[in-house]
Formats: sequence, C-alpha cells, structure tokens
Amino acid sequence: MKHLSLLLLLLPFACFAQLRIEGRVVNATDGKSIPDASVYLTNTTIGQKSNADGTFSLNILRAGQYDLIVTAIGYEGYRETVMVNESVKLPDIKILPKTTMMKDVRIVGKDPKRARKLRIFKEQFLGSSAIANQCKILNPEILDLRFTKGEKQLLAKTNDFLEIENVALGYKLKYLVSEFVLDEEAGTVVYEGAVLFEEKDGTPSEKSRREKNRLEVYFGSSTHFLRQVLANQADVNYLVRNFCIKGIDPHLSNTFKYDTLHPKDYIHPTDKRGIYAMSYNDQVDIYHYLSNHTRRMGAGLVVTITFLEPDMFFDSNGIILNRKSVLFRNAWGKSRVAELLPIDFWPETEEKSLPGDVEKNNDVPYQRIRPALGGLR
Repeated sequence: MKHLSLLLLLLPFACFAQLRIEGRVVNATDGKSIPDASVYLTNTTIGQKSNADGTFSLNILRAGQYDLIVTAIGYEGYRETVMVNESVKLPDIKILPKTTMMKDVRIVGKDPKRARKLRIFKEQFLGSSAIANQCKILNPEILDLRFTKGEKQLLAKTNDFLEIENVALGYKLKYLVSEFVLDEEAGTVVYEGAVLFEEKDGTPSEKSRREKNRLEVYFGSSTHFLRQVLANQADVNYLVRNFCIKGIDPHLSNTFKYDTLHPKDYIHPTDKRGIYAMSYNDQVDIYHYLSNHTRRMGAGLVVTITFLEPDMFFDSNGIILNRKSVLFRNAWGKSRVAELLPIDFWPETEEKSLPGDVEKNNDVPYQRIRPALGGLR
C-alpha cells in the first residue's frame, strides 16, 4: 500500500503512442478468409470492415481492456476480451457459419401490452433526463419484450443491433442487448450488451453544442472519477467520504462521523497489468468539486457506492469491468444509455494533463452534472 502513490504516478497516462490490434477473420470450417466482416471494439467509436483477405487493423490511443466483436452475414457472432498494453497481433479469428433450420411457422397475434412494455423499456434503458428526451430508437420492432412475476419484472433482448440516435451527444449507437432486467420489487435495473458508437455529422454550432453536452455528462461520471484516480488527481477534484455512526449514547443523540478517504484507502493494484481494484469495508460517498475556472465553489454528491463483492475492478481507461459488483445510488445510479459515452472520449484538456499537474488540472472547466446524469453502464 505504501507504494500506491508511486504506482499511480508511473502510469502511462500522458503516453499517446498509437497502439494497434491486428488480426484476420476466417471461416472456421475451411480456413478461408472472410471479407467485409464487421470488426469493432465495444463501447468505442473504433471499428472497420475486414479487407478482401480477411485482415483488419484497429488503431487505439490508450492501453486498456477491450471487448473485440466480430459479426458477418451468415456467420455466428464472435467476442473476445483483449488486454492491450502494447500493439497486439491476434491469432486467426475463426467464426462458424450459421446453421439454417426450418422452423414451424406460427401466427402470433398483436401483443396488446407491447406499447406499455416499450414505454417502460425506453424509460429505464434510455433514462428520463433532458438528453434522453433527445434520443430515439430507430428500430424498436426488433426488441423481444416479456413480462414476468405478474408484470413486476420486464425482460428484454435483441438478436440484432438496436439502433439509437442520440441528438444531444451527436452519436448513433448500435446496441446488441444481451440482457435487460427491470425488477420493480427489488428496485433494480440491470442491462448489458455490445455497443458501437458512430459520430454524427453536424454544423459547427451543432458540434459545439454536442461537445458541451458531452463534457457535462463526462465530468463527475464514474469514468472521469476513476481516470482522475489513476492521474493522481482524485483528491484535487473529488471528495470521498465514509459516513458512519461513531457511537450511541442513551442520553444523547447518535454521534455521526465522516471519515475522509484517500486513494490509498480504497484503490489497490492487482496482479494483472492495467487492471486495478476499488474496495472498502463500508459504503462510500463521492462528491465532485465544482469550479468556476479559478476556485472551488463547493462539492456535489454524485454517488453512494455499496460494494456487493469484495472488489470492483477497472482498467486504465477508467472503465468498470464487473459492474454487478457494486450498487450505485444518486446521480451515477440514475444514469442510463442516453448518457453513455464511448471509451475513446477524452476531453482535450484532460489529454494534456500530466499526473500530479494540479495547477493545470484546476484550470479545467469542470461542471456539476445534472441530478439525473452519471456513469452507470
């Protein structure tokens, strides 16, 4: 633990040498190259079609853990987790042709509850913020929606990409929903899937407005906080506290205590390069400092974290790897897909900041996120 500060300062945070993931997509049955396969890194804007010989090359700016997705017409999908600390050349990616099976044709009547299911799904998947109101699902017909537990639980999934247009942030998302569970009794929403971001064109004024919205979503989010931890700036731009009842006096009211925590108290290195752990033996509150470019103006609570597992793991991009290990309340817990940003989104001001460069970091125009925004994935 005493070496943690040194570890954080030695992170390659300001290293911008371009890294590359290379490989080839082939038919698993005969070894022939597959051209025009879609190859992309989920949660990013990084993707391309494979060449005539099945090869591909994806350029990334930062080390980290990425999920590589390969899809091709007539073939089964492929997914692989790739840890990138230097340029990687993958072995041939072998994908299987889909087996076509004749199925009985069933005539299914119109679902009278479809509109209600879709409305609930949109509210919980996209959210109800001002940004969510500027999102549109372009192909909702592909959604498989089902009620269970007496309509107290809504399940959803897709076999193809759900296309979402986010006008406020300037992205088109292609989201393959592998799991969506809304449990009203438990008060929880869980969803997972692979997503590819496409940058939308726009006028200079539209791009300026989108960038402002992106920054408002980003600063104060879980991704920003974890990146600030790795940049040794968490104590500069955030306040992390543990709230507890110190003792109970029968003649006095309960004595409350706030312990201020520092990264050495809740961040721990792991035995895997580029992967870090966050943990604490109690719940923690995280506040984001507000700034008017010259001085702090107070702090706003962005999340209360309850650890459901011993460790929450994250990579050098500040991306949480086991989201089900924690329960987020407050702003982070209310965020949805509408506030989702690609992993490769880094504000220019943050890209130029060096670990420990407090003066420069204080010049970043941080803004408090709206109560409905945050970083839940």
